[in-house]
Amino acid sequence: MLLFMAILLKVKWVDQTEAREPYLRIRQIGGDSGELQWKHTHEQAIQSIEGGIFHYYVERDARALKLEVGRTAEGCKFLKTSADVEYPQLLLNLPECPKPGPLRP
Repeated sequence: MLLFMAILLKVKWVDQTEAREPYLRIRQIGGDSGELQWKHTHEQAIQSIEGGIFHYYVERDARALKLEVGRTAEGCKFLKTSADVEYPQLLLNLPECPKPGPLRP
């Protein structure tokens, strides 16, 4: 049997839409690990959590808060932190994706 561990990623920014409902606003999440920058769409992140491929977290007050898949009463899936009660408030408070810098030679 082949076993693997999920990759742990710290979420540092969120790209948002102008959707009216808070749980529909997250378009992409992202961050960096050293030289490697990454970003995942809302759908990719949900599939990765459910499939055990990635574990995401947000740092707040020197604590790591795990990202989870929430569900609305209608069954719509969305991303939220373990500290969020109903909507992804902590995620929506993260900064937007930084603009790309100049390319290095």
